[in-house]
Amino acid sequence: MWATTRSRHLTLGALWAIAVLVVLPLHSRGQPQRDFYSSVSNLLDLVKHEQEVRLMLLAYAERLSALQSNILSFVETRQPYHDLRTPSEVSDYMKHPVHAFHLMKRMIVDLGAIESQIHELHASDPLHNITAMRANRLLPWEEDFNGVAVSIARLQDTYLLDMDNLVNGHLTITSRPRNRTVPGRIPLTARDCFFMGQVAVHNGYYDRSVEWVESAIDKVVDEKPPSVPTEDLTKYLDLLIKKHDDVLDSMGKAGQHWQTYGVPVRERNKTPLQFQTKLFEEKLTFAQETQNYKRLCRGEQLRTPKMDSQLRCRYYYGRHGFLRLQPVKIEEANLKPYIITFHDIIGDRDINDLLAYATPRLFRSTHYGEHGMETSLIRTSSTAWLGDQDAAVATRLNRFVESLLGLGTQYLKGEAEFYQLANYGVGGQYIAHHDFLADIYADPNRKLDDFERSTGDRIATLMFYLSDVEEGGATVFPHLGVRLTPKKGNAAFWWNLNSDGEGEQLTKHGGCPVLYGSKWIANKWFRSNSNLFRLPCSRNRSQPLAPLV
Repeated sequence: MWATTRSRHLTLGALWAIAVLVVLPLHSRGQPQRDFYSSVSNLLDLVKHEQEVRLMLLAYAERLSALQSNILSFVETRQPYHDLRTPSEVSDYMKHPVHAFHLMKRMIVDLGAIESQIHELHASDPLHNITAMRANRLLPWEEDFNGVAVSIARLQDTYLLDMDNLVNGHLTITSRPRNRTVPGRIPLTARDCFFMGQVAVHNGYYDRSVEWVESAIDKVVDEKPPSVPTEDLTKYLDLLIKKHDDVLDSMGKAGQHWQTYGVPVRERNKTPLQFQTKLFEEKLTFAQETQNYKRLCRGEQLRTPKMDSQLRCRYYYGRHGFLRLQPVKIEEANLKPYIITFHDIIGDRDINDLLAYATPRLFRSTHYGEHGMETSLIRTSSTAWLGDQDAAVATRLNRFVESLLGLGTQYLKGEAEFYQLANYGVGGQYIAHHDFLADIYADPNRKLDDFERSTGDRIATLMFYLSDVEEGGATVFPHLGVRLTPKKGNAAFWWNLNSDGEGEQLTKHGGCPVLYGSKWIANKWFRSNSNLFRLPCSRNRSQPLAPLV
């Protein structure tokens, strides 16, 4: 990929083409079931594999060095006949039997030793092992490199990271009540910033791509030699500005797959950002919903004190009084629809068992898309599924959850799905979505399996937080202004359907990008048909389901 930007004389067309070329996935290799950037657990595996490759290459380099030394010794060692000038002198020299012995020894023993070293070097060529490791997804593909670059662009956009510090390797959050800098050890080069700009524009971040290339221009001034020609950067920046302004003029400020400053690039500093908060509306514009999502991710307060005045914290004894001797703590986040956090309801033993089960089974998360289950930037995490009989921890959790909520938990009875265990890595997120599947059921082209056809929709969600997250990773509801901070041992719960079985539009929620740290969760989705007579009653069928009592 880097070779595409080395030329000192790129045409404008070639410059723009780079943005497309650098991020094309390697379709010939097939769809990977695992990637590295979407999971810190996988990144930790990659550290181990990097060490294996390092030792492999080091051993190869030592053998290569020994071979080079022997070759140089062989070719630089002068023989007496090298100084003889005429064929007759050479002929007289070779008539001596000891001289003949030395020549034979040189060509059999000395050269033979070099031949053996060359054969051994070919046999231990690390390229074969590296190729096999990459084919088996033990080493990253280009999708991973591009993916982590997109993640950084997403983090910069969501959390409004300070660009000067970011290019020097530091994460500085300036948009929150509590400013914080997470220091890094390795800065980015101008070439790195250039690449980030290319990836950003290819993924629709027209505004952020301009900032990245501007940072590359600032960075290259201090590089000797420059990692990328300055003239290439300035030409590319001119192209970006023109592209940004064209998109703004023809398509508007933002859409599902693009965003701009809202004004031409040259006027961006003249117009301060204006935020108008809209909440409790089922239909928000995409721009408004995205704005609420990002502001909540940054920790901004969108709700008024009046909205929160009826919320309370209390002890809860379970649906059947099972927890009477050890009630759990509930914190209400919203009443209609009902959203709560259970505090300290899953212990270290169960968490460790869940992580031990999930870690070796992680694969790239999917979501419901136009063509069935798909991977995309909508959801960037890695997932494993835990069946009811797969591990003892599943049995323990099912028994506890049924006592806690009064809802059935068994997959074979059609009451609930398996536990979905997910790990979010660098910039890992799940953009705003509904958990209920009404659109899936309404699609005549969708092929449903027996479980989907017979169990009904997802009536409720229980999300266990299995780790603390240093920065980012909150669960946010952009239509409600609700933000749930992940805390190890807690769990979030909400009803996805109203009393009449229709999807509650206000429960649209998303997982914020993980800025720093690793986020582990376990989801349990409950199905409606088998849980019909276990639900709390509501007087109005069009109202949200009643709170837990």
